[in-house]
Amino acid sequence: MVDYWSIPVAILIILLASSFMLARLLRRHTVGRERFGVWEWSINRRFARGPVGPVVLEGLDDIQQPLRSLEHFKSRDDQISIYKLHSISEHDTVRTWHILVRSLDGFSTPIALRPAGASSSLIDLMNLQLFPRLSSEVRFAVYGLRATDARALANGPARALLPPDIGLIRGADQLILDFTSRPFDPVEFNRMLAVADQVKAVV
Repeated sequence: MVDYWSIPVAILIILLASSFMLARLLRRHTVGRERFGVWEWSINRRFARGPVGPVVLEGLDDIQQPLRSLEHFKSRDDQISIYKLHSISEHDTVRTWHILVRSLDGFSTPIALRPAGASSSLIDLMNLQLFPRLSSEVRFAVYGLRATDARALANGPARALLPPDIGLIRGADQLILDFTSRPFDPVEFNRMLAVADQVKAVV
């Protein structure tokens, strides 16, 4: 007896296997191209790969969830680092964060500008006080430990210079830009470096 189903089933299996292999090849090509782009950027901008693993940043040392670096690029003078981070909550919720860290002269208690439209922010993991009267429902909420420092940040030019989807943390002697809402790629690296250059002098 002829099995009329064997040929269509065999064709279906071949098509499924071919589709699976094509998807894997396309993903490998895309991921490989992205990684090459980041590697090429790091060479051109004189950045080196930094260590990955647990991360403790000044100003974020009291953060409520441990941070772990998945990718890390640092400038040759160690003044700037770019991280892709993971945090894990007590309920095992994993979040990914994209941040740029730049060393600054001078010292400040932690202060922050949180994007008003962001569903989540690295600032949410910090033990900072919200200052509603200094905040805006349209652009940024202002956080800090001391009202005088928070007021200086709110009344300064940083809010006008900062894109509305980028968070800012001034912690100890560092400037931290949270660009989690954007891709972790060379285009955004260059944009964040430009933003940091503008903001560093006014925070």
